[in-house]
Order: sequence, then C-alpha cells, then structure tokens
Amino acid sequence: MRIGIGRSEMDFPRDFFPTEGFVRQAHPLYVRVFFINEKKPFALVSVEMTSLADEECERLRKETAILLGIEESRVWISVTHTFSAPHILPDFALKTEEEKEHRTLLRRTLSDAVRSAVWQAKQETAESTVTLHQGESRTFASRDIELPEGWWIGCGGKGPSDHTLTVLEVRQNEKVRGLLLHLNTQSSVLDGTGAAEGKCVSGDYVGVACMELEKRYPGSAVMFLIGAAGDQAPIRRGKGFVPDGQGGYAEIDLHEESIAVAEKLGLQLTDEVMSVLRNDGTELTGEAETASRSFNAPAKKMNRNLKELKPSHTCAWELEGDKEQTIELFSLGGLAILGVKPELTYPTLRQIQAASPYPITLVSTLINGGAKYMADQSAYDKCMYEAVNSPFAPGAAEMLVREAGALLKKVFLAFTSAQTS
Repeated sequence: MRIGIGRSEMDFPRDFFPTEGFVRQAHPLYVRVFFINEKKPFALVSVEMTSLADEECERLRKETAILLGIEESRVWISVTHTFSAPHILPDFALKTEEEKEHRTLLRRTLSDAVRSAVWQAKQETAESTVTLHQGESRTFASRDIELPEGWWIGCGGKGPSDHTLTVLEVRQNEKVRGLLLHLNTQSSVLDGTGAAEGKCVSGDYVGVACMELEKRYPGSAVMFLIGAAGDQAPIRRGKGFVPDGQGGYAEIDLHEESIAVAEKLGLQLTDEVMSVLRNDGTELTGEAETASRSFNAPAKKMNRNLKELKPSHTCAWELEGDKEQTIELFSLGGLAILGVKPELTYPTLRQIQAASPYPITLVSTLINGGAKYMADQSAYDKCMYEAVNSPFAPGAAEMLVREAGALLKKVFLAFTSAQTS
C-alpha cells in the first residue's frame, strides 16, 4: 500500500513565553502525520498537546482533508495528551489582550506545523509495508491511590494495568520510515512542574522516546496514540503523590530534576520499543476501513474548578440530561483501532476488547476532540478522581462498551464477507 509520513516542529515565536505558567521549553513539540493514500484513504494527525477543543479539531480536519483531497470523515486528529503544552483557550478564559494575542500565535503555530507535516506526507507517499509488533512496557502503572481521606491520583497505585506496547512499523524500500506507538498511559511525568520559576513545555517521556527513535531511524517520524489511560500514569513523576517506601505516599515537587526523570523514562520506553521491533510481527494488508457510530450518554453536573476537588469517601451525582458521543473506527486487516473523545479506564478497555471480534483491538482516546473522563462503575463506587472529574453519569462507560461492540461486529462482518466473496 502507498503511505506517506510527515513531521514538523511547532516553532513557537521567540517571545511566546511565559504563558499559562510555562516559562520555557525543555523539549520541542511536534505534529506528525500518517497518510494511507489508497482507494480508501485515511490520515492520522498526531499533535503534541494536552487537548484540542472540538472546534479546533474540526478546523484541522477540514484543512487536512482539503490538502490531501480526501473526505473529512477519513481524517483523525489525535493529541498525545502531554500535560506540558499550552492550550488554545476559549474566549471566556481569556482575560487580557496579551492572552488573546498568545492564543492567536499558538493557533497559527499549530496550523503551520499541521500544514507542513501533511504536505510532506502527501509529497513523500511511497509503496510501503505495515507490520504490527506487540510486547510490553513497564514505564507506567495504575495512578489510583488510597489516601486516608479517600481515593486520589498519584503514581505507583496497586490497581490493574494493560502493559501492552503496540508498534506499527512502516517500511519503504526496507527502511523504517515511520513508527506508531500505542500505550495505555498518560505522558505526565512533568505535569505541573519543570523549573523552580514555572512549568516547562515538553512532549514528556513519550515525546522523548519518539525523538530518540527518530534519531535511531533517520528520516522517520514516530507518533504516539494514547490508549485507555484515564486511570494510568508513569511509574515516576516529578510532582504529586508518590510512594514513600513505607506503604504510604508523600507529596513532592522535583522541579528541574523532573526533566531528567522524563528523559530517563523516555529512554526506557525507547529500549522497550527497540526490543519489540526485534520480535516477529504481522504484516497488515488490505483496505483501510473507517466507520462511526453515535449515541447519547447520560450526563451529570461537575465542578469545573479543579482546585476545589479533593479526595473523599462519599460523593453524590446530579444528573444533567444526555451528551451525544461519537465512536470512530479504523481497521486494517486484523487490527481495529477504536477512537473516542472521552478518557477511558482499564475496566472499560477490557470490556471493549472482550466484545470485539477482531484479533487485535486497540482503544485510542482524545480522538477528534475531548470530553474529559468517562469512568467505569467501580470508579463511581469508590469516589475516584476519574468519576468525580467527569461530565458523565454512572452507566455511560458501560453504554459505550455496548455501542462499540455493535460497531466492531458490524464492520468486522463486512470485512470477513468481502474476504470470502
């Protein structure tokens, strides 16, 4: 199949910082593009930012579709969910003219990088092979920890994790041209820290790994798809609650040392990817299929002021109608990638995979927008952060599982029927 790979750095203006508490860059941020240029084209645009509002994703999808000459529905905009990147803030959050100017500059910087990466992918499309490799990564674990006051977020929690590391390897003329990494973890070592005087911009530990792999494979682009990571975090963090070695947790802020922590963990992930690539893989062939399905999920009121959220043993929910949600599906051969806006948790991932007829099913969150957490029932039962900081009511995740299963089975049936006819 013919595939194009593109990469472009987000080139911030010299006087862009400080902004949103960020005082400087520890590492560059990138936009990367994976483009299947076949009868059924598909483009994945990966942006190293925390999140993008729905309207920003719609704008980028439209621009990408026009540049590539494909349908907008066959474009996915993904963010890596690094917490160490500025946001394109909504109007109500902008208090000064300087903040408005910074948003304009950030939007222009992002658009320039997207156009550059998309154009490169289009121009350099070539006959390629795609091979799927799987192994494990031990760079992350459950982030749900139990404090005396109740459940909260930290690192080194004792809950379950899916440590599967999936790597899609794109080769052109026997040369590695691109890698797509999928992990069920947030990239959040530097969340809220990086320097004594303020936060530092970075793709965080997964971004470090992507850059290191690009050095090892010159001319390549390495992108990250975040999985069901709502209850997962790196095994080491620069700020927050960490194991104290005595069965409890201590609150820390390593400031500058956090950068070295992110870089060390990034190199660990790099080694894990290199090990996975040495394993035999499965070549993916056939047409790239896309589909979508919408449903109404039950909603609840939530406190938008995160500083007011605290661990608690008791919590109550006030219902607030429904929120329409869309499930996206990309499939290639025996691989299915389910794309959703909300951040999902481990139990929901397992339920989706159990309902899927595909040999390999990945779940990717924050696709084409964001919707905050959609927690499973156990998170509501324990008043966990993922439930408290969610706009969805109990039962929404379980509804998503049913809708996702129906979509996966429908597309798989059409795929197998085409294979046998």
